Amino acid sequence: TDSQTGEVQALVGGRDVHYRGFNRALDAARPVGSLLKPAIYLTALAEPSRYTLVTPVDDGPFVWKSRGAPDWEPANYDGIFHGAVPLRTALAQSYNAASARLGTELGVERVLATVRRLGIERVLRPYAATLLGAVELSPLEVAQMYQTIASGGFRVPLRAIREVTTQDGRPLKRYPIAVEQAFPPEPMYLLAAAMQGIVREGTAQGLKNWLPPESAVAGKTGTTDEQRDAWFAGFTGDRLAIVWIGYDDNRAARLSGAAAALPVWGELMAMLNPEPL
Repeated sequence: TDSQTGEVQALVGGRDVHYRGFNRALDAARPVGSLLKPAIYLTALAEPSRYTLVTPVDDGPFVWKSRGAPDWEPANYDGIFHGAVPLRTALAQSYNAASARLGTELGVERVLATVRRLGIERVLRPYAATLLGAVELSPLEVAQMYQTIASGGFRVPLRAIREVTTQDGRPLKRYPIAVEQAFPPEPMYLLAAAMQGIVREGTAQGLKNWLPPESAVAGKTGTTDEQRDAWFAGFTGDRLAIVWIGYDDNRAARLSGAAAALPVWGELMAMLNPEPL
């Protein structure tokens, strides 16, 4: 998409681009994994008196107790707890324990309110596990959420039609850009800076194989349980793209977002933004 206007520039619904059946980009609701984590950190950064990019957060063992449900103990992808780390590092390395603790301290409902303000209209259940992406969204819905981040806090509904015209070009119906400021610029700037850190030294640093560091790419990897779904959401300049890779029958792809979805995103953006001769 165009990260400023919300215009959908390209959409691919499956391996066979000419298949006219099920369009995964529009209709496949899949668990999103860590793609919801930026909403946790945006909620925190919206309170500058309490949180900055270098505020220590605890990535120690975390247990969430809820009446009538088993205890929830999120583990990190690397199987290690890292103690007190700066907030921006917790996001860059996508630490589950730190993110879950921060999200529950802020309040699950508050974080989900941020998700809604970012553009997700689907009703999400207020469970602690939702903070780490135990929720199903389509790639188009994810694109709408990240559109607001890429545009600096201005929510622009995605659109694929500018206007409808007659055969001879006279306009019958126009669809103007509808822009609403969903967040103030300060926390959005800090979030974008933290998401650039994900690419520089975090889980998405593999993008250096396709794009130079000065590209100022911001993005987020996502991997679901048993590596059934691999995601990458990222933006640079005036373009935002979302990549999902997985199987329709939900079997494990055995690929992480960084190993599978990120290279697709990197190749795409490298072709769209060739280095000057």
